Amino acid sequence: MVQTKSIFQKAAFVLKISLYTLLSGVLIYFAVAILFSFLPTHYPERNCPPAKEIYLNTNGIHVDLIIPAEYIEPSFNHQLDFPAATRFIAFGWGDRSFYIHTPEWSDLTFPVAFKALFLKSPAAMHVTSYRGKMNSWKSLKLCDNQLKIILDYIENSFEKDDKGRIKKMDFEGYNYNDSFFEAKGSFSLFNTCNVWVNRALKNAEVKTAVWTPFDFGILYHIK
Repeated sequence: MVQTKSIFQKAAFVLKISLYTLLSGVLIYFAVAILFSFLPTHYPERNCPPAKEIYLNTNGIHVDLIIPAEYIEPSFNHQLDFPAATRFIAFGWGDRSFYIHTPEWSDLTFPVAFKALFLKSPAAMHVTSYRGKMNSWKSLKLCDNQLKIILDYIENSFEKDDKGRIKKMDFEGYNYNDSFFEAKGSFSLFNTCNVWVNRALKNAEVKTAVWTPFDFGILYHIK
């Protein structure tokens, strides 16, 4: 009886330490993420004219890069297969399972969230077409070479077949104006959908967060 009680005490102690360790890890993660979200990158001033304009949009958690259709290389645009009336195309990268099983935040379940955050799983590109500009979008003006860097970054995020064509997923999408494609990489706590957007801006030397898994960490630095 005494031995059994000792085993339970040891198990309770291990569980207690594990919970404290988990809680400490979560607190450290959020503290570092918030700090790095407000720390800006610093790049030299550019002398080129910011003649091109793209947009950023958030659904409250996830940021999309929105590109005027006229800026996108025609052969790549053709593979996206959107109507001719499309004027803007939004690109978002994220966990494939999360995208498919969580069309609305009310659909989020613990297994889906746990798998996205802690287990390695395939990524997807969510691509949406728009016929007009939305008032909620945030404008970002770029030089020609900055735009090219971001466009190359977006296209290179798609998985392609042996013939160089992007791979459309069987999942039809949420609405008539969006599609899903296979994407490179995998989602994690340290490589979120917003980290993907933030990395695109950093590659183009746009002032943004040092690192941020949050949407506000990107939008805060955009004038």
